[in-house]
Amino acid sequence: MQADALPDAVILCGGDARRLGGCDKPLEPLLGEPLVQRVARAIVPHVGRMLISANRNRERYSAYGEVVADGRHAGRGPLAGIAAALAAARSPLLLCVPGDAPALPAELVPRLRAARAASAAAIVHAVDGSGPQPLCCLIDRRLASALDGYLEAGGRTPREWFAQQGALAVDFSNAPAWSWSLNTAEEWRQAEQRLRERCRA
Repeated sequence: MQADALPDAVILCGGDARRLGGCDKPLEPLLGEPLVQRVARAIVPHVGRMLISANRNRERYSAYGEVVADGRHAGRGPLAGIAAALAAARSPLLLCVPGDAPALPAELVPRLRAARAASAAAIVHAVDGSGPQPLCCLIDRRLASALDGYLEAGGRTPREWFAQQGALAVDFSNAPAWSWSLNTAEEWRQAEQRLRERCRA
């Protein structure tokens, strides 16, 4: 891959948000804008083609990128969305990020790319001060068939599959835990408060 080639990207928006009453979480407003819009804005300077993994509200999501559905792996969690995006990707590398991340680190993509270039690992992913963030990752598109086989065999856990592929963790412990995902109403409220504090700082 050429050093200046941009990865394709997928924003993973296929979750059912059970702890938030089943809403389509990435489309919910955070400080007045859809959360998915905030995620897209954080990565768009660093990627080429933008994909959105979504199984509902596809027309609304199409405002942010090309929508892909989980297809035959539907119901297998976020790996199903990653598999669909790998099948649709054109760039040698695919960046994956969750659709519910309120404040991805500005250096996320450059640092993942640098780690991948230095190690030649097929998968590199973020790890924060609390543990892995496997849905913030850069994946070699050649792993599409390996992931398909894992899902066909009944697998569904990102950490398990990443371990099988020898994934490399990249330290982002300087980014606060709340910035990676929002799963409850209280986390949503706290994220809005902290983002307001950032704006005032």
